[in-house]
Amino acid sequence: MESELRILLEGLGHPVVWGSFKKDVGFPRISLQRISNGTGYTLKGRSQNETARVQVNLYAETSGALIRLAPHVSRLMTDYRGGSVIRCKEQSRRDGSSETGGDVIPLQMLDFTVRYRAR
Repeated sequence: MESELRILLEGLGHPVVWGSFKKDVGFPRISLQRISNGTGYTLKGRSQNETARVQVNLYAETSGALIRLAPHVSRLMTDYRGGSVIRCKEQSRRDGSSETGGDVIPLQMLDFTVRYRAR
């Protein structure tokens, strides 16, 4: 699931990483992180399908650029089905900011429930 979502979002033409960037890669940029994961079990053992809560963090130089990017990310994620990903559903969206080297960078955090086939 992780590599599929990263590759999917890279299609937007911006740097994408799970976790945090190791160096300055410019803006806009996208980072992903797993917030939680639910694993189901049956009498026969672990379920093949799992549900994760994934936070997609969008950073841009201006609020306008951020507002233009967020709907594309949301639509791409919620429309995607393939590989191990069964379904993505947007749960919430929050605005914020990140202070980097004295600059205040606009940030938007999108939370998704991702249902996927565990490997």
